[in-house]
Amino acid sequence: MSKLGRGVDVSGEFTGVASTLIVFGLLLAGFFIGQFVAGLVAAVLAIINGLSIQEFGDNPNSLYDYLSLTEVLLSQVLYTVVFTFVTPWFYLRLFAKKKFEQLSITGIDPKLAIITVLGTFSFMFVNAYVIEWNTNIVLPEFMSGFEEWAKELERQLAETTEKFTDFQNFPEFMVGLIAISILPGIGEEFLFRGVLQNSLHKWTKNVHVAIWVSAFLFSAIHLQFYGLFPRMLLGALFGYLYVWSGSLWYAIIAHIANNGIAVIIAYATTTNLDETENVPVLISIGGLLVFVLLMVFFKKLSAGNSISSE
Repeated sequence: MSKLGRGVDVSGEFTGVASTLIVFGLLLAGFFIGQFVAGLVAAVLAIINGLSIQEFGDNPNSLYDYLSLTEVLLSQVLYTVVFTFVTPWFYLRLFAKKKFEQLSITGIDPKLAIITVLGTFSFMFVNAYVIEWNTNIVLPEFMSGFEEWAKELERQLAETTEKFTDFQNFPEFMVGLIAISILPGIGEEFLFRGVLQNSLHKWTKNVHVAIWVSAFLFSAIHLQFYGLFPRMLLGALFGYLYVWSGSLWYAIIAHIANNGIAVIIAYATTTNLDETENVPVLISIGGLLVFVLLMVFFKKLSAGNSISSE
């Protein structure tokens, strides 16, 4: 049986349905509040730097022209902290009456941590083809309005991402690593796996449903239809690492590794592993085989992990 075959009970005095609805409501509230706080701070900084109110009103995206990369990353940090740290902390403190440490039933085994990083890296070569497939999805004619909206949003988010990763020096790179990799890796796993997935597990009594629904919501909240499926697969990977090991830290390590590798590549090279022309088919197949073997080894080693409290 998996380490978290029954999940960690974060429902407090509520039923599984009620706790899940509360978590979902707080998730939406935290998302919008985080966006508001980050946007407000970014707008104030841009106005201080010379952006006129009229120009901002005509084109809200123009504020990025008045912000340094560090200021842009600062707004991202504020969003991440409010949405993915404060929101789950508030729920655990007020409703579940639990601490962060209680979301894990095991410690960290260095061997499993290394396998986690290697498995995450190998999965990136496989996920590149899922990314390409998702990007090239053609929707039916009756969904043309949604398709146009989704593609425009994708274009805007791509421009924002490019601004976030246009590092000019090492200090900017380090700030980016914290803002894009480390903090989201911790906070999003805290929220989506530690709180949401466990709430869904309590409600549905099915670990796979809990993993995949939380993975879908994790991906959907990023508002990128043309990145929905590869990010959902990543969310599911993080969910299974958590369940198999009993420790939320492996999901956090995997998340940080996935984002961190992308940030390092963006800073050090011009290569993009999301583009399949940079990933030959044989390498992708090899990555898939290595990934599967590493995950089998991870699960087997987790079952006999002496650190486990089970």
